[in-house]
This record gives sequence, C-alpha cells and structure tokens, in this order.
Amino acid sequence: MVAMSTSVAAPSPAAVATHTLKWGWLAVAIAVGLAVAFMPAQAGLSHTAQLVLAIIAATVVLWASEAMNNGVASLLMMGTLMVIGVRPLLTVQGTGDISGALSGFADGAWWTLLVVVYYGFAMKKTGLAERIAYYILSLFPGTYTGVLSAFFLIGLILSPLIPSMTVRTAIMAPIAWSLVQTLGLKGRSKGSALIMVTVIEMAVVPGLAFKLGSLNGPVVIKMFDDKHLPLTDGGYIQVMLLPTLIMCALILILNQIFLKPEEPIHVSRDFASSRLKALGRVGRNEFITAVVVFTSIAFWVTAGKLHHLPTFVVGMFGMAVLSFTRVFENQDIGTGVSWTLLLFLGGIFSLTHIIPQYKITDWLAGIMAPRILPLIHVPLILLLVMAFLMLGMRFIDPSAFFAIPLLWSPLVEPLNAGGIPPLVLAAPLLLMSAPFLLMYTNFWMAMGEGMTGGQGYSTGQMFKLAVVNVFAGLAATAVGVAYWKIIGIL
Repeated sequence: MVAMSTSVAAPSPAAVATHTLKWGWLAVAIAVGLAVAFMPAQAGLSHTAQLVLAIIAATVVLWASEAMNNGVASLLMMGTLMVIGVRPLLTVQGTGDISGALSGFADGAWWTLLVVVYYGFAMKKTGLAERIAYYILSLFPGTYTGVLSAFFLIGLILSPLIPSMTVRTAIMAPIAWSLVQTLGLKGRSKGSALIMVTVIEMAVVPGLAFKLGSLNGPVVIKMFDDKHLPLTDGGYIQVMLLPTLIMCALILILNQIFLKPEEPIHVSRDFASSRLKALGRVGRNEFITAVVVFTSIAFWVTAGKLHHLPTFVVGMFGMAVLSFTRVFENQDIGTGVSWTLLLFLGGIFSLTHIIPQYKITDWLAGIMAPRILPLIHVPLILLLVMAFLMLGMRFIDPSAFFAIPLLWSPLVEPLNAGGIPPLVLAAPLLLMSAPFLLMYTNFWMAMGEGMTGGQGYSTGQMFKLAVVNVFAGLAATAVGVAYWKIIGIL
C-alpha cells in the first residue's frame, strides 16, 4: 500500500491572534460574572437576583467585545438563566404580565421588530427605497450643503418606511460612496469623509423622530408596556420631532465647519437622473411593496382611533401579502433579515421582564434615585445628566438596546410623579443612543468602513465628527427642554 499524506494549511498569525483574543474576552466575561456573583450581599437583592445580575454582567462583556456572535451570546445568557432557576416562561400573578428567560420571544415588541425588519428588506430588494433616494437627490443643488441636505431628507422619509438603521445604511451609504467616486474625491479626503460620515448619520438619526423610525422603537414600546404607560405615535412625534430635527441640523452645519472640504464640488443632475433611468419603470413587486408598506403605516398611525389592531398583527398580514404575491421568495424568509439581531433582541426583551421580576430595577432605583431626584426641579441639568449617563453606557452596551431601559426604568415612576414625563425622560437617552467616538460603539460606522474598503474616512476624521454628534445631541436635549416647557409637556 502506498501511504498518502495530506497537508493542512496552518492558520495565519492574524487568525490565531483573533482566536486567542476571543478566548481572552470569554475569560474576562467569566471573571466579571463571578465577581458579581460572589460580591457581598446587596440590600434589596435576593441571592437569585444577584446571580441574574452576574449573568447579565458577563453577557454584556460578550456583547461589547463580540467574543462570540451576539445572537448566540443571548442564547447562552437565556440558557444560563434557566440553569439557575429562572423559569422559561410564566405569568406574573395579579398582573397577567409575562416573564421568564424566553419571554422576549412572546412579547409583541419582538414580533413588531420582526415584521418591520422584513418590510425594510422588501423595500431594499424591490428597489423602492433606492428609487425614493435617487429621486430626492435629484431635487437638490449639487453642492456639499445640497447633497447632505438631500441625504437628510432621504433618511427622514425612509425612517418610518424602513425602521432598521442597518437597512437604511445599506441603502444610503453605497449611493454616497458611488457619488464620492463619481466626483473623483480621494479616499479619506475631507470631502469623502464629510459625505460618508454625514450620510451614515442621516441614515440613523432622523429615525429618532418616529416611534417606529428606528430599532430603538420596539425597545421603547416594550418599556412603556411594562410600566403600563400609554405611548401613541402622535405623542412620540410631539416630544421627539423637534429635538431630532435640531440635532440633524446641527450635524449638517457643524460637520461642514469642523471638516471643511479641500475644495467645493458640483454634482451634475445626471448622477441621480441616470440611475433613476437605470431602475426603469416601477415594477409589479415594487408597487405591491409600496401599497403594503404605506397601508400598514396608515393602520399603525390610526391604531386606537379607527381600530385596535396591534402593530405586529398588521405586519403579519402584510408579510402574508408579500409572500403570497411572491415579493418574498421562500429563501428570503430565512436569509432576508439578520437572525443574529433578532436573537440578540429577543434576549434583551427577556431581560426587560426578568429585571423587574427579581427587583433589580428597585435596587438600581435605590442607587440612582437619591442622586438624580434632587435635580428634579432643574429639568435641564437632570436631562443632560441622563444624556451623559447614556453616553457612558454606550461604551458598555454598543447596541443601546439594554442601556436605554436600564437607565429609564428605575427612575421613570419617581420622576413622572415629580413632573418629568416618561417620554421626556427617554428623549436624551434616545438622542445619545448612537455616538461613534470609538468604532465598536456604532455598528453603522463599521458598516460604512467595510463598504468603502476603509477609504471613506479615517479614524481621526470619524472621531472629530463624533464629537460634533455628541455636542449636537446635548444641544438638542437642551433646546428640547425649552420646547417641552413652551408646549406644556414639562
């Protein structure tokens, strides 16, 4: 017999280093979890609650470091919670509310998230979102101010149609990069960085004006549902629209000042019009998607007035129409959306049930309330403090999905009793939900870097505009306080 030998290529040094780093972060997560589990008993926390807190702390490290897939980290968290005795699913006596390690997947907010993400996929797949974007771009002058203003309007219009900031970025960033290349701007030039970073901001920030304009929306809906507080589309827009528009305006103006391009540009109208022509006439699938999305939005806006159908129920019928008419193919159901995101947020929504069940919210309130409540008579300072707390939490929670309810829930009841409405308390948390002082704290900036092959902007350019973003969020909060007082909300 002839011996046969096979050779296996050795992993690259970079792959080995990455693998080692992941094991290192896993060790850090375990160490953090054990430190919390074995810290001295805390007044107001049961032993099980302390273990729940330990598991959450370890999971936050895994989420922040991305040592493993975030969806899998959520599954690991839920499994570990059940190991220590948290029930998979239960009904809280006396309230009818659900709780348990898997309760997030039984929550209407999770199903709302599911359907709106599929809607965004349908708009991207059929080209409807791209058509809207190029049409708006063709209406504005071809200067930096005109182009960036056009992308602001694109982001504002797409927000209630496509709640996923990821999908909006996936639509808007390639258009912007194509524009940069058409103009012949050098990679990482000030002009390139100004366009790319600002466009990604405009894919994210305008959505804060609408209840379902961002993936923070289902999180906010969930928070209010848990506290049995009303939250209408009109009430949300009344509180958030003006501060959001102010934040966007400051970004558009200040970005051009702090990263002034080397020379002016002139974008020919042919750039947008030629691409609109390339899309051709509105197709069947594009038309069906438009009808389904706009009809659903009409139902969502009129909920509680003309009907009582929950958001996710309307979306379920919409998805059925898209599937039956073959806008969705069978394979799209499995591949059209990020199941990593859906699993991750299922875990987050479960925590919003579990944390109050084990009185962790009460414990946090005991720590935070004595420091925050004295500021209740100075709403401006109080809300700016909340904004800074959110900014700090974003270094721990890159998604903001966990940080928002963690800061809001312990304080909402005492502050509401003292004259700070729940949605006003949430406003600075939302405005500061997407900073990008570091790349890992903003997934969409990382997407933009990948789409441009690292040539769209440098780390230094991104950081400079990130500082502008933080200032704009703080200024929008401050102006919001005056506005809320004028209209009698505050």
